[in-house]
Formats: sequence, structure tokens, C-alpha cells
Amino acid sequence: MTKETYVKLTQPFRDNPQMARGIHRVNKLCTMTMYAAYPFLILYMFWQKDANVARVIMVPLDSFIILTVFRWLINRPRPYETFEMPPVIKKDTKGKSFPSRHVFSAMIIAMTFLLASPFCWLGLIFAGMAVLLAAVRVLSGVHYISDVVAGAVFAIAVAIAGYIVF
Repeated sequence: MTKETYVKLTQPFRDNPQMARGIHRVNKLCTMTMYAAYPFLILYMFWQKDANVARVIMVPLDSFIILTVFRWLINRPRPYETFEMPPVIKKDTKGKSFPSRHVFSAMIIAMTFLLASPFCWLGLIFAGMAVLLAAVRVLSGVHYISDVVAGAVFAIAVAIAGYIVF
């Protein structure tokens, strides 16, 4: 991404406080919805004595740890650092842009619902929300497109391996 592309994507939100608040709300709504749904799924599966509950905990947990370590090792600067322009969403984190952990987390939760729960229809809704979150993270200037794509692809690959292959 060039600085010109970054400005083109983020400037409309920086110029319009109402749009900036809207993108911030969408970011919070997508994040909080899935982060709240996941513990409820675990509790439901415990209550139902579902044998898959251990996988539903371990697949996202193990992959989250791996992604976090990888991200720390890469330590890619965020677009607002590289281009020295403020992001739309308040953020002051330095580095750790690649891959996006928000998008990874949202997509692994969506895939968990889709592939390992009795509520697979929610997985489809959450996958759509994860894609929306990816767009928001780029449009708000806190991630590059490659960051959010990598986070989503890693989540999908881990979910397929963890819930279907093994």
C-alpha cells in the first residue's frame, strides 16, 4: 500500500466525524458480538456434555498463541506509523500489524461455529462479520490489506485442520 492509497482509503473517515464514529461503532460491534458469543458456545457445549468442547477451546487457543508469537517476531509497522498519519480508530500500538489478530480471532470464532457447533448458521453470519471487520480495520488505517487477509486465511486453515482433518 502506498501513502496515496492509505490517504484515499482513510481520508473520508477523517474528514467526517460522523463517519468516523460509525466505523468505530462497527469495529466495536463486530468485535464484541463474536467475543461474547464464543464463551456462550463453550458453556452451552459443557452443559450439553458435547465431546467437541475440548477442540472448541484448544484449536482457537493454540492457534491464537502461535499467531501472537509470529506477529511479535515479524513486528511489522502499522500503516499509520509508516505513513505518519493518524488512524481513524484511536490506536497507538507500535508494530505488530501482520497478521491482524482482530480478524484472525473473529474468523476463527466464525469457523468454530460453522464447523464444530450445533449453530453452524451463526458461523455464516459471523464469517460475514469477520469480513466486515477486516474492511473496517483497513479503512480505519490500523492494518494493511495483507494483514487482514493473512489473519483470515490463517484462521480458516487452522479451523479446517483442527475441525475437519484431525
